[in-house]
Amino acid sequence: MRIFYIFILMLLLIGCTEDTTLKSTNEEVNTTNHQEEKHLINATINDVVDGDTIKVNLNGKQETIRLLLVDTPETVHPNKPIQPFGPEASQFANDTLPVGKKVQVEIDVSERDKYGRLLAYLWVDGKMFNELLLERGLARVAYIYPPNVKYVDQFKEIQTKAQEESVGIWSIENYVQEDGFIDSEIEKNEPIQEDSPVQITEVNLEEEYITIINNDSYDMDMTGWSVLSVEGEQHFNFPDSYTIQAGEAITIWSGDFSRGIKSVDLYWTEQNIWNNSGDPAQLINADHVIVDVKG
Repeated sequence: MRIFYIFILMLLLIGCTEDTTLKSTNEEVNTTNHQEEKHLINATINDVVDGDTIKVNLNGKQETIRLLLVDTPETVHPNKPIQPFGPEASQFANDTLPVGKKVQVEIDVSERDKYGRLLAYLWVDGKMFNELLLERGLARVAYIYPPNVKYVDQFKEIQTKAQEESVGIWSIENYVQEDGFIDSEIEKNEPIQEDSPVQITEVNLEEEYITIINNDSYDMDMTGWSVLSVEGEQHFNFPDSYTIQAGEAITIWSGDFSRGIKSVDLYWTEQNIWNNSGDPAQLINADHVIVDVKG
């Protein structure tokens, strides 16, 4: 009888050992899979453009990141007023993501948008910044384009909670619309001021350049002036004290910089800016008034 009890005890011990080993193995596999799903890339903050657009140093190169699945109110758009909670979103981004801050970038399936910006989730101190914006009511869930929908369900849950608590943008009745925020449409058609001597003469979408001419008999100081790619909502700001001579035409290039240019020409970015299927260019003066539109 004693031998029988010893035999039963050994069977129980073996079973427990196997269960423990299996559980431990499963935990290791789950942990490994969880880490692999994220594919985090180390980066450093270079600048905050606004609440949902961040510039980072990644692998020794500056990249502009457009946060996936979120949209914050405008603060820097020359043709839109500063929208409620836009400054708060930008300030929160600056406070959370100071220059030099170490962060991690998570790419979904599609890496870039048509303007060359990285589409990503941004992790800081173990938390996802996209989610932090939603939690505080500083962003809405938006731009849901498969296959980049990894976190869309949990984002919507966070948004619903913020709505229920009337936090941030959800504290203003009917402020958040399905396609954006109230009064957030870009004026894409007519210039507000039509008598400017500085005009756009050409926007070459495929070759990635825009040509601007000064038709005045006086030199034009372009400090504070800018060019806007309407579809991509991307800005080129003229360098301070940059001057276009009377009667002179200059070209602003983007994309591949290996092409030959003249000394009077300007660089925008090595990324492609212009949408080949159609992308109006706006020329905006130092008073933030549209003086010309082409394309």
